[in-house]
Amino acid sequence: MFSRARWRLTLWFAGALALILAVTGGAVFLTARAVLFDQVNDDLRARSSLEIRPLTTRLMEMTGRGQPARGVAIGPAFTAGGYFYALVAEDGAILAATANTDPDGLADVDALQQALAEGSALADTRSSDGDKLRVYVEPVHELRGQNLFLEVGRSTEPERQALRQLFFILAAGGGAGLVLALGGGFLLAGRALAPIQIAMDRQRAFVADASHELRTPLSLIRASAELLKRHPTDALMANISSVDDIIQETDRLSVLVNQMLTLARADAGQAPLSLSDVDLGVLTAETVRQMRLLAEPKQMAIDVQANGPLRVRGDPTRLRELLMILLDNAIKYSDPGTAVRVLLQPHHGKARLQVSDSGPGIPPEALPHIFDRFYRVDKARSREMGGAGLGLAIAKWIVDSHKGTIQVESALGAGTTVTVELPALPGAPASLAAQP
Repeated sequence: MFSRARWRLTLWFAGALALILAVTGGAVFLTARAVLFDQVNDDLRARSSLEIRPLTTRLMEMTGRGQPARGVAIGPAFTAGGYFYALVAEDGAILAATANTDPDGLADVDALQQALAEGSALADTRSSDGDKLRVYVEPVHELRGQNLFLEVGRSTEPERQALRQLFFILAAGGGAGLVLALGGGFLLAGRALAPIQIAMDRQRAFVADASHELRTPLSLIRASAELLKRHPTDALMANISSVDDIIQETDRLSVLVNQMLTLARADAGQAPLSLSDVDLGVLTAETVRQMRLLAEPKQMAIDVQANGPLRVRGDPTRLRELLMILLDNAIKYSDPGTAVRVLLQPHHGKARLQVSDSGPGIPPEALPHIFDRFYRVDKARSREMGGAGLGLAIAKWIVDSHKGTIQVESALGAGTTVTVELPALPGAPASLAAQP
């Protein structure tokens, strides 16, 4: 899928670039061609203008003496640059010409008639060798009822050669640019699609992991329900364990669905925060008081130390959820009879919250993945405790949404410390007392 999309983007990019290059190259080529041939035309007109006056004077003198126009002196003494001059009659007969004049390269009768009607004309001709010529035609003098024409021309092969070289350069440069564009477009398309592909891969992994997590409680619920169905006449107390299993798995399923819904809404940007000024010390104290109920069965203590007034701008519901996730993990993975430590203090303009436990710790290779969805260090133990590996992913989203940071430090056998830093509000009075 992404391979086809990548090639399509590359081809669209290359096609658009090819069109731009073709239009730009065509405009450059046509502009250069027009400029070159306009210069040729202007040059021929200027040479004709210089020649026609003395030629007209000589023809009038010869006419006055009764001499024919044939053989009259025409053109400069030296015709450098390939210019040729010719005096022709109305029927195209050559009356006089420079030595380098090629009769095959002179203008035809139609061009002569056009010059007579419009005052001048330009004609493209070919020499006897096949070279392309341009000839400027201008009426000179009517002699004994016959119209005469001055033709000035030269080869346009230098200009055409320059245009051929320009075309080759444009074509070669455009082709090379197109090849580079294909390669660059392929790389850019890959980079542009990479985030989409990563998102799709994560979505597939999320769906696969969610399906796997949902399968276990659903299977247990079905098995328990089938057990009850096989003994419809038994008293409820006889199958109370199956009922308890259904309730337990339903609760676990409800928590899992709620967590998945939270992450799905966060990904879709549909989990807005209700921001207000929050006394983080009071919020921490209230949350710890609630979480002590979970710590009592394991005879664990939760020690809180809060230093100085700390207020933040945040969503109190989400911040409470963050604290509950961190404390719940610390309680779950700590040994009975140990303590969880909570430290709240200002730190360089931020509110720093640290939750530490004395559990087994996290292996170094697992630390980069602990915020991944459905990731669990000890999958068997996590499933037994009811965890699905979504708590820290939700915690990270909450911290990121509050423009804060979250870090985990851990060592095997030495416990784990989670550090959260949130932007603190300056100068807000809040009395944070240490909790036992």
